[in-house]
Amino acid sequence: MSENHAATRVLALVPTWNAEQFVERTLVSLANQTYPNLRILISDDASTDDTVGVCKKFVEQDARFVLIQQPKNLGWLGNTNTLLQAAEADYLLFAFHDDVLLPDYISRCVAALEANKEAIVAYSDMVTFYLDGDCIIGRCTLIDGVKSRVERAKYMLWKPDHWWAPNRGVFRAEAADLIGGMKRTLAGEFSADWPWLVHMMLLGEAIRIPEVLVEKYYKEHSVSLSWKYSSRLQLAAVLACAREIHNARLKLRETLRLYATLLRISARLMRLITVKEKRVKH
Repeated sequence: MSENHAATRVLALVPTWNAEQFVERTLVSLANQTYPNLRILISDDASTDDTVGVCKKFVEQDARFVLIQQPKNLGWLGNTNTLLQAAEADYLLFAFHDDVLLPDYISRCVAALEANKEAIVAYSDMVTFYLDGDCIIGRCTLIDGVKSRVERAKYMLWKPDHWWAPNRGVFRAEAADLIGGMKRTLAGEFSADWPWLVHMMLLGEAIRIPEVLVEKYYKEHSVSLSWKYSSRLQLAAVLACAREIHNARLKLRETLRLYATLLRISARLMRLITVKEKRVKH
């Protein structure tokens, strides 16, 4: 890695809540990153277990770690936005408390971004371990290297396989400012990371590193497992995507193309809602 690359500041954002049983593995994986100019900012969302105690050990032993303790529970969205607002770096990444990053992950992502000034985010393949013991290797391939911002956003709107992998990616800090953080949908916190990624796809290219450099471990308290997925909730998230497309201030024809895609997605969801309601009535 060149001296210029090494001088680039990277900040890992770690939102934690009741993660005592696993967060140490996440923090160890961050401490073991080979990238030299890395800091780790943890925000604990008023955990009721000993998550704070585990995090404090890293803060005491390693000057790269900083801990913020929230006096009251903000929810995952509020906690995540608190981290984004406090961030000062060139590149950011979310290091969720049930993820493990392989040692070269950040170095590889930064190198990819430095080599392509048009890119906004770099991410790798990942392996996900489920509660039932299954593990699946995820590859988000469709957005990789796509030059057109409209096409990138369209792919993300259709939620390609493992669309959430880029949410573990290293991204330029300016993206958070331009997007304005993650926002609530009409369904609350449900799937708020999806509109965030749709907007990010409108800001720059996405680079995929075709190796498994991230491990995700689902736990009983994993946020996404607490969501009750339904067509109605997903429709609320679609409307949030429309808001992000509007906020991106695209050319009119680009906006219309993306709204047309949203209409097709919405129509499909409405059909699913109608079918479900008919079954309930019968």
